Amino acid sequence: MRYKIRLDTMADVNRFVSIATKYPGKITLTDDENYSVSGKSLLGAMYTFEWDQIYCESETEIYHLIKDFIVGDSLPVEE
Repeated sequence: MRYKIRLDTMADVNRFVSIATKYPGKITLTDDENYSVSGKSLLGAMYTFEWDQIYCESETEIYHLIKDFIVGDSLPVEE
């Protein structure tokens, strides 16, 4: 699943990483330029401040975990 998200503040980043690290599966943050970082990495998530768009990707459905960060409608972004 791939969702467009926002991480606007350091508090958002801290909260997102805290949620992601508790999830056993892989969570990746990506942008439109094919950069990607681990969603469980505080330093990686901070790097997304430089990106225009941020997407959260995972192999399984994680909407219930990241719903507060999702931008726009609740549908996953087509890959």
